[in-house]
Amino acid sequence: MFEEWQRCSGWLQEALDHAGNLFSLEDVWQEVVSGNAIFLPGIDAAVVVEVRVYPQKRVMNCWLAGGNREELERVFAPMIRYFAKKFECELIMIQGRAGWKRVFNMQQCGVVLVEKVQS
Repeated sequence: MFEEWQRCSGWLQEALDHAGNLFSLEDVWQEVVSGNAIFLPGIDAAVVVEVRVYPQKRVMNCWLAGGNREELERVFAPMIRYFAKKFECELIMIQGRAGWKRVFNMQQCGVVLVEKVQS
């Protein structure tokens, strides 16, 4: 699996860069290896998902996604919906670029705002 991780790491790094690099690729890999996240490699795209358990709901969180948009839409969207059902999740959640709304045809439920702290 590590070879696939290395092959797909560029797409995932782009997603991390866009999200402010809160995690390194190594951090994400450790979450996958420990079983806290699921790495889904494709041909020209990859996704990392995790199940988050909140007090009232189980959520399939699409943590990272990158690569070919058509593959993400055609292959990964149904796969993520399948995993959400398999893991008894009530919601699928994506935090990322606004364009993912079109890819996954999902309802927007808020925004994420950030500001760098000046030193």
